[in-house]
Amino acid sequence: PALVPGSWTLVVLPDTQGYSQYRPELFKDQARWIVANKDRYNIKYVLHLGDIVNVNTAFQWTNAQEALFMLDNEVPYALAPGNHDYSTFVAPRSTLFNDFFPLAKYQSWPTFGGVREPGRLDNSYHLFRAGGVDWLVLALEFGPRNGTVAWASQIASNYPAHRKILITHAYMYYDDTRYDWATKGPSQSWSPHASGAASDPDGTNDGEELWQKLVKIHTNWVMAINGHVLNDGLGRLSSTNDFGQVVHQMLVNYQMQPLGGEARLRLMEFRPDGQTVQVKAY
Repeated sequence: PALVPGSWTLVVLPDTQGYSQYRPELFKDQARWIVANKDRYNIKYVLHLGDIVNVNTAFQWTNAQEALFMLDNEVPYALAPGNHDYSTFVAPRSTLFNDFFPLAKYQSWPTFGGVREPGRLDNSYHLFRAGGVDWLVLALEFGPRNGTVAWASQIASNYPAHRKILITHAYMYYDDTRYDWATKGPSQSWSPHASGAASDPDGTNDGEELWQKLVKIHTNWVMAINGHVLNDGLGRLSSTNDFGQVVHQMLVNYQMQPLGGEARLRLMEFRPDGQTVQVKAY
């Protein structure tokens, strides 16, 4: 059983790119484990932090699809595309993502809220109830464009009482701070502002910009979670928003471990006290 009766769990899947390219069985192992343990851990959602594939090719997307589709009708999931999921960032952000994960497939899910752009799953939101609380998950593209941030802000406004979780590919850095191009520039590697996303006519936003424009200014944000960043692939920061509420921000990425991550995933167990979350790598 779950360690504490009455708990429920979110599963976090960062950067599966190495599996999609080289070791698809490890990706499937993750999905099989989630399905096999969904009742034991009361798993409510799976959150993919992006870089689903390493290169935007049909072969790798097929591997990703075969793994993630194992969750269908078992556990709902949210996908936030990473930089490797695109061929180019200049509009319209060319990717096979929407061919292999078509919006029409997800629109009937009871937890599926909607998307920013017709026919594209790049930016989506999800609604579910767990632990007696209503939750909103916003899954945003790598280096979200200005229009995406404005859309996300509107969705957050529409659900003021929901507790909110942001997933996006690049937000926190491994030094326990947010990505902040304006202050730190290229001293932080792999920034959206140093990628093709920076040339998009609608701009790009890093962690600090998302904090200022989205997370800080809306009530009831609880978490922001990202992958993408190498080194130890771990970061954690707690910041207080405009409402005096603490928002927990986390980087988690296992891709630099042996075998592209050894099928590690992160389990976040939400305790019935409504305040405590136990975070583990499995």
